[in-house]
Amino acid sequence: MQHRTPALHGSAAKSALHIAGALASVAAITAFGLPPAHAATGQNPDVLPDTTVIANRVKTELIKTGSAVSVIDVNALDQQGVRNLDDALKFVPGVISESLGGQRGSASSLFFRGTKTNHTHLVVDGMRVSDANMTFGGFLGSSNLNGLSRLEVLRGPQGALYGGDSIGGVMGIYSTKGKGDSSGKLRVEGGTYNTWNTLLAMQGESGDFAYSLNLGHERTDNDLPHNAFEMFSYALRLDYVVNPCLNVGLTLRGADTTFQAPHYGGPYSSPLDDDLQYTLGTVFAAYEVNPFWSTKLTLGMYDQEYHSESPVFGFNPASSYGTDATKYAVYWDNTLKWNDCHTTVIGAVYENSDFSYQSDYYGITGDARTRDQYGFYLNHIWDVTEDFNITGGARWEDYDDYGNEVTWRASSAYTVSQTDTTIRASIGRGFRPPSFVDLYGFGGQAPSPGLGAETALGWDLGIEQSLCAGQYTLGLTYFENRIEDAITFVPQPYPTPGYNTNAGGVTKTNGIEASAEANFLQDRLGVRLSYTWLDRALAEMPEHSLGLRIHGKISDKLDMALTATYLDERAFFGDEVDAYVLVNLSSNYRINDTVTLNLRVENLFDEDYEFARGSGDVYPGRGRGVIAGCTIQW
Repeated sequence: MQHRTPALHGSAAKSALHIAGALASVAAITAFGLPPAHAATGQNPDVLPDTTVIANRVKTELIKTGSAVSVIDVNALDQQGVRNLDDALKFVPGVISESLGGQRGSASSLFFRGTKTNHTHLVVDGMRVSDANMTFGGFLGSSNLNGLSRLEVLRGPQGALYGGDSIGGVMGIYSTKGKGDSSGKLRVEGGTYNTWNTLLAMQGESGDFAYSLNLGHERTDNDLPHNAFEMFSYALRLDYVVNPCLNVGLTLRGADTTFQAPHYGGPYSSPLDDDLQYTLGTVFAAYEVNPFWSTKLTLGMYDQEYHSESPVFGFNPASSYGTDATKYAVYWDNTLKWNDCHTTVIGAVYENSDFSYQSDYYGITGDARTRDQYGFYLNHIWDVTEDFNITGGARWEDYDDYGNEVTWRASSAYTVSQTDTTIRASIGRGFRPPSFVDLYGFGGQAPSPGLGAETALGWDLGIEQSLCAGQYTLGLTYFENRIEDAITFVPQPYPTPGYNTNAGGVTKTNGIEASAEANFLQDRLGVRLSYTWLDRALAEMPEHSLGLRIHGKISDKLDMALTATYLDERAFFGDEVDAYVLVNLSSNYRINDTVTLNLRVENLFDEDYEFARGSGDVYPGRGRGVIAGCTIQW
């Protein structure tokens, strides 16, 4: 592994401690006497979950959700050859998930309904990861799906439920909870571009204990010089039922990665060596006080370290840039079930964020800042009838270095039971507070004291039609966001540094998101289609984007899946790049209950395409890749 940098070797010790702790925890649980291992039972990968947590911060039937939300079964994606978080989000209507920095392992961007990545709110196991200062492009670009049970994507301004940085929407990531008898899985894959992917997973229950542990290693050289990526990852969840009313547990996720970016040909481009390490942990306790009141307390910590080195125009010594970010948080959520028609969710949040950045590029040094924020929210669900409900809520959130914001939202869903038609509508406000760099400047950027937040008013109206007792489902939603006082950088003639300001006025994004699902041949063939049309967006985004998944059970031993993604012409970095279609093919052949052979072909037709282009730099995708492996289950 010659491409690994010294920083990765040094930080590997930190990850090793986390992994060792995870293994020790599982060993302790196993000591209580797990039953003999046996082959894990499979699940139908095309049966989608019918409830959501993210939409109302309490379990809600999808049919009773007024906001547009998608729930993704990670087990289904895994069986269909989708291994990475970035790729999984390409099949969600209204969402564009795309690398803007290169091939596997580079930072990715996430665009909800034509807004930018910093308008998206990311929650992992109840812990807010993203905020104005902690961008999650590296987290998104390197994350796999190991140890996850589901993804939930809530679209539209959600400030009332989740606070800042939720103008475009909210993405929720949830760890797998162990269940049933103990079982395990070992998967080893290898193929083109010197790609290797290894996963060890163990999970189960023993009495009142449940555990799930996943350890992963991935490496690839990609198909450009100086473009290697390597990652060690781990995911752990422990649950313990103290008594019928009290459940406690913890989650732990982390990764240690390196990524080498090649010279892309631009006049200011040079090779990069990036290191990223992150650790996210939560401890939670859920208590049913009585049939009327349930409460949950979550303590969270997220730590992210990023370091990048690059020769400046080819000269040595290399310049470097780095950020350190740590967040501690407390979340208190309460559900009050008044009766069969009325439910109130009320809660409080406290977060402390420490963020520092430093650089030796042309004498730039760095800065360090701390932010405390508090918030209170209330959300009420009124089931007017069995088929009609109304939801409304509000939130107040205060930032010690910036100010406070009040946001609200309302939504409704109505189902015509005679025709299986559901009509949804929602409206709400969101905001993005200024970041430390926005307020205090950095690297030739002047401070901008008194900078206000970006605010937004968004609404949508959608319809979903179920046909033939749920065998076919069609969905169509129109959305619109009106963003006010966008934070804009104002360049100044040299040597006067530029600054940030609220541009004033209104910027509009709008479009249509659509979905279609169908199951044929007694559920042996499943088809999932998502489509987004952007009329207006905040950047030069593709007007049309599409994701298609087809999964078929060919025989009792063989299943196959085909995925296709289409992205229209776009100009993220100022220079337009052509549209592309990527087709991937995967198959699983089960030799017996223990051994399964896996085969994946990425970019099946060897499409020549680019992620982005700007200032002479070109960010190409990689060509056809064939990856084969074996999965052993017990």
